[in-house]
Amino acid sequence: MHQVILDRLEEHLAGAPSSREFTAHLESCHECRTEVSEMRELSSALVALRSREEVAPPLGFSARVSQRLDQQRTRSFASLFWLDPAFGKRVAFASVMTLAVLGSYLITRETEYSAGPPNPEIIMAEHAPAQDPDVMLTTLASYEP
Repeated sequence: MHQVILDRLEEHLAGAPSSREFTAHLESCHECRTEVSEMRELSSALVALRSREEVAPPLGFSARVSQRLDQQRTRSFASLFWLDPAFGKRVAFASVMTLAVLGSYLITRETEYSAGPPNPEIIMAEHAPAQDPDVMLTTLASYEP
């Protein structure tokens, strides 16, 4: 559908007088004319479904709706400060589990370090092969207990 029709389609379907440009385009464009006629049929079918009498809400309906809205506003404001007990337990459990996993990971990685200063034999075994005497002397000279 072309823009000329889209701009004034609601007014046309509501029964308002159409502009010259709108009617001229409908006369010249078969595609737009077909779509507008289909929409006119659909609009009349929807009008037929409309209730003949106006439906009024029951007495006190507005008061009940506004009371529920006030209660929901109060709950939503209070929910910012108070957690649901089940949700709080889940958060606490997840925090403890995270702490346990991270703690065990750190403990397993920390076994590489000993509690005290290393022995000279350990330093010798880690740094150099036993065949090179210069490396052995350098390692022993640089050792500080």
